[in-house]
Amino acid sequence: MRASSCETLISDPYRAGLALGEGLAGLAPEVVFLFTAVHYAGSTELLEGLYDALGRDDLVVIGNSGDGYYAAGRASDLGAVALGLNSGGKVRWTVACAQGVGANPVAATRSAFAQLSSAMSEEAALVFLAADFRADASQIESVLRDEVDCPVVGGLAADDDRMRTCYIYANRQVLQDAVVLLGMAGAVRFDVSIGNALTPVGRPGLIEEAEGTALYRIDGIGAMDFIERETGKPVLQTDRGVVALTIVDPDRTAQRRLRAIVPDFGRGHGAIGLYGGIEAGKTVQVCLANPSDLMAEVSRIARRVATLDFQPVAGLIVSCTGRKQMLGNDIAREAGILAESFPAGLAIAGYPSFGEIGPLREGEGYTRNLFHNMTYILLLLGA
Repeated sequence: MRASSCETLISDPYRAGLALGEGLAGLAPEVVFLFTAVHYAGSTELLEGLYDALGRDDLVVIGNSGDGYYAAGRASDLGAVALGLNSGGKVRWTVACAQGVGANPVAATRSAFAQLSSAMSEEAALVFLAADFRADASQIESVLRDEVDCPVVGGLAADDDRMRTCYIYANRQVLQDAVVLLGMAGAVRFDVSIGNALTPVGRPGLIEEAEGTALYRIDGIGAMDFIERETGKPVLQTDRGVVALTIVDPDRTAQRRLRAIVPDFGRGHGAIGLYGGIEAGKTVQVCLANPSDLMAEVSRIARRVATLDFQPVAGLIVSCTGRKQMLGNDIAREAGILAESFPAGLAIAGYPSFGEIGPLREGEGYTRNLFHNMTYILLLLGA
């Protein structure tokens, strides 16, 4: 398998797509992962330029808008990045999508997987997922965790941290309110690494009242009061990317999942909002992020993947926009550390997300598919 990546800061959507396609033309990619800033406003001209430059109607495209994008050693708030793969026909790439994910995340996710299964002549070894952030991702997780047997990696699309709109790319379509899947079958090797090194503080508490992505009562007090009790300070808008909740499951200690606080978290007196729901009856613990811990964990991941038993050619990064806010100018190091571990070269692309999806490592394999916040996910692909 061969891979290549390129990026552009051109603001005109058609010219930006053309530039990306010209940058990948020498590879003649079978599939392109496309991650863009939101300022292209969902224009199909971006995709038209990409297809025109590459000159093949059977090109498979998947991706979404993010809070900017990541490339090798670079993070940008504007522009777009594209990563192309050519397996010489040894990998079969299939796209499926379903809309209505906001109103019914479970039904939309099931529908997309049913379409994917119907379109593929064999079972997928791996699925990449992109979804609109205006859905309760914990419900998407319920399908991925309980009904999908292969690893699923990806996340929620984003905008420039305003939580207003986002766009999903599926071949020549620009979609909203959708979940899009890329199934991969055949001679594909992959490795999934997840980093969510936030430090637990205080005592765990039992969720007593919750609805969707809103938490109302924990441990007999308002959810906001619970966080203040355990951290010693009130929750502020500036705590986004700093304070999160981890779901405590003593029977599945390997399945560590974080839920970050939404910036406009006011849902009534004492309530907080999250990027993904946690149902009543679950136990949670407050976690605090530390920039040095986040970077140290990415370094550990980079060292581990440099010794894999296959040769990666491409790296896809889905990293929470909360990490971007916390790390500031150091966010580019997340991609830079990875690139330094592959001196022979590695095509890299990714985006800051409003939620991350992937299985955690467990022994020689993986857990079921899970939804995360404040998390760094690295998917390496090779032959």
